[in-house]
Amino acid sequence: MSSSSGTAALSTARLVRDCACGYGIALTEPGSGSDAGGLRTAAKPVPGGWVLNGEKTAISFAMNATVALVYAREAGTTRASGVSCFVVPLDSDGVSVSHMMGMGCLPLGWGSIHFDNVFVPHSHLIGEEGHGFRTVMNHFDFSRAALGLLCLGAAKQSLEEAAVYAQQRETFGRPIAENQGISFQLAEHATYIEGARWTCYRALWLRETGQPHTALASMSKWWAPVVAKNAIESSMRIHGNLGYSTEFPIQQRFRDVMAYLSADGTSEIQKHVIARDIFARGTVSL
Repeated sequence: MSSSSGTAALSTARLVRDCACGYGIALTEPGSGSDAGGLRTAAKPVPGGWVLNGEKTAISFAMNATVALVYAREAGTTRASGVSCFVVPLDSDGVSVSHMMGMGCLPLGWGSIHFDNVFVPHSHLIGEEGHGFRTVMNHFDFSRAALGLLCLGAAKQSLEEAAVYAQQRETFGRPIAENQGISFQLAEHATYIEGARWTCYRALWLRETGQPHTALASMSKWWAPVVAKNAIESSMRIHGNLGYSTEFPIQQRFRDVMAYLSADGTSEIQKHVIARDIFARGTVSL
């Protein structure tokens, strides 16, 4: 690495570090969600850097971030090729941000980011030019398992609260916990949570040990949020009208977890990744 390129990489690393508490990953677009390789935001090479044009949508922290990691492609490239990642301060000329109100995850500051002839210097390139898509896909292999655990944490807490409530709430002269209609729900969801949790852990362990884990990460991503959603819904119903009330946090967790049925790729795209791995290996063994 030359002295100039080393200096540029160092300044970029410092920029990301200094903004680490407030950055968004700007990948998703109005016309490309799970099909991330179809992104259309353009990066045009110009003297000293690039000019970006396009739109990103459903970006977490868009309203709170100071910078975004923006994925854009050079003209003449298709699919995964030619996509690079750039650090873009959101107060740059030509950048505008608009709020998108979601049903949950409100503190994330969900929004859209528009780029209108936004100049970014060479020093703001992250990684190698044209290799951004491969880098973000590798990141997803981590974040999908991590998001699965995030959802399961909310489910575990909700289920524990439901178990306490079921022992306190009495109907027909006895705690509702003594009814199999309640106790069996708790038993089933506790089992599913435990199974999904170890699926996520195994994906992360495989990553840590340098082994293939893409399929297991996708299993973690589609299954864990479904397990969590179902467990939280049961916890809400066990609480009765209190579970629906905003005075209790269970309804908030339900709304929040719903976001992760789609975030970082829908269940359908995860199943596609898993099936592709099965056909490539010729086995379902992981």
